[in-house]
Amino acid sequence: MGIRQVGVLGLVFFLMILPLPSGESYPYGVDDVPNGCTCHNAVPTETVVITLEGLPEQYEANETYTLNFSATNGAEPIENHTNLGGFNLWMSHGRLTNISEEVQIFSNHEIGHTTAGNDQRSWSANWTAPEDDTLTIEYRLQINTVNGDGVPSDQDLWNRQVGEVSGVNAAQSEPVSDLFLYGVPIVLFSLAGLVYWREMRKLRLRDDSEE
Repeated sequence: MGIRQVGVLGLVFFLMILPLPSGESYPYGVDDVPNGCTCHNAVPTETVVITLEGLPEQYEANETYTLNFSATNGAEPIENHTNLGGFNLWMSHGRLTNISEEVQIFSNHEIGHTTAGNDQRSWSANWTAPEDDTLTIEYRLQINTVNGDGVPSDQDLWNRQVGEVSGVNAAQSEPVSDLFLYGVPIVLFSLAGLVYWREMRKLRLRDDSEE
């Protein structure tokens, strides 16, 4: 491929990825965003504090939990802002459902905000746990706070929270007891010493008999 062809392809690609300056910051919500809101800001901002309430320490099979999640310490809104933020929530198992028009469903495992829900920084949704209560569920919550000027930029701040919740019958790793941790090596060392003593005794007796 010639240099001119490479240059043309590069220009086309660059034009394709350029954001539209007059567009809203995904007012309809966006799904499948494992790497975060990189169209607004390349990296998460640790000062954005995400709060997730309603998720149990251990879930019951088929139980429905209401989740409340929000973000604080985000982008400073401009005067007459068009929006304030958005979110994406993914859970590896179970079923996520909306309880208001501010949240839309992408799949059983993923939800996000709607146009009615992008002028706020707190939302609610339901999560119904799976039938299998032996699983460990992974989740990922990302919340983007925008200044409302309608232009994605590094002035928009986002962060993510990841974690997991186990079922009531999920296999739990038992802590190693001190008896096992220290007792087993002592026993093995003692047995090795006993074997060594017996072998040395046999050698001495054999030497004595040969004399």
